[in-house]
Amino acid sequence: MSFFIKYQGAEVIIDGSSWVDHIMIVLLLGAFLVKSPVFMVHGWLPKAHVEAPVAGSIMLAGVLLKFGGYGCVLVFFYFVPFRSAVIDWLIRLVVWGGFLCSLICLRQVDVKAMIAYSSIGHISMCVRGFIRCYSLGWRGGLLLMVAHGLCSAGLFALAGYLYKLFSSRRLLLCKGVLRVIPSISLR
Repeated sequence: MSFFIKYQGAEVIIDGSSWVDHIMIVLLLGAFLVKSPVFMVHGWLPKAHVEAPVAGSIMLAGVLLKFGGYGCVLVFFYFVPFRSAVIDWLIRLVVWGGFLCSLICLRQVDVKAMIAYSSIGHISMCVRGFIRCYSLGWRGGLLLMVAHGLCSAGLFALAGYLYKLFSSRRLLLCKGVLRVIPSISLR
């Protein structure tokens, strides 16, 4: 099975057998991996979230980053039969990036930066589910992507509320808030 790309009347056939095909797969996937927060190709995300206003962070995490995940779903749909070494390398990169972002979250002192780094770790697991091209991976990745869009937007809204209360985003100053204001929890 081959995949055809038509560009200005010329046809490019990608069947996954040559090194040029591997480069084409990487270029097509790279365009969407930059938009979906994957660790090695999306390093600007935490800085963008920290510097953006709360409404910007909510829109970025809740809606805009999901376009990259949707593009990955569409591209991986066409590359199901190719299962090349590039895809296996990409799986390792995504899992390693999610693990590193989880370790970075342990050392964060800023609430918005911690939410941003955990966002990269969660979306890495979504992309890994899409890459495996199994039914359970697709369903789990889509479910996690929708849940992430709702939860991360809510977390950024909560971070904005904490900033209004304490005039700081430092975790040391904002800890223990549930004892003082239990109404912000889901109980």
